[in-house]
Amino acid sequence: MKIMSTLLRWVEALNQDDIQARWLNIGLAVSLGLLANVLALWCGRGMESDSAPWFAPPAWIAALVWLFLFALLGASRWMLNSYTIIGVATARTMVTLLIACCLLWPFYSLPVVDLGIALAANIITTALAIATIVIVRRRSVEAASLVMPLVVWLAFATIVALAAIGRL
Repeated sequence: MKIMSTLLRWVEALNQDDIQARWLNIGLAVSLGLLANVLALWCGRGMESDSAPWFAPPAWIAALVWLFLFALLGASRWMLNSYTIIGVATARTMVTLLIACCLLWPFYSLPVVDLGIALAANIITTALAIATIVIVRRRSVEAASLVMPLVVWLAFATIVALAAIGRL
């Protein structure tokens, strides 16, 4: 019961329209992203992929890009807190779901993961990001614009996966 009340207080704090909630949304998204990327980098240490194309960034650069993207997603989620219109809770939930889905990306992009799985996961995450943009845009164009760089990154990651598959 105590855990549930603590979680509810966190959710309430995240859903406020103030500076503290802004930094909490951004900080939580970046912290979780940092944790996921550090774990994936640690799990993938010593692994090299022979099929990686020449334009594939090193894992540490991808991790830095993801931290920036998580900051944008956290800011997007917070921006939706200033709206009280119908459907804003759905938009906020979509951004939260997208953040959770993106936390898996470092793990399915490890060199030991089948490239077909990585490609499928990229496509699914891209589709979720586009759906999130469509839903969020109805509530806030500014919040939706913060999700758009994620689609660009995922499209690039999909091209990298396709190029790697083509080299096999």
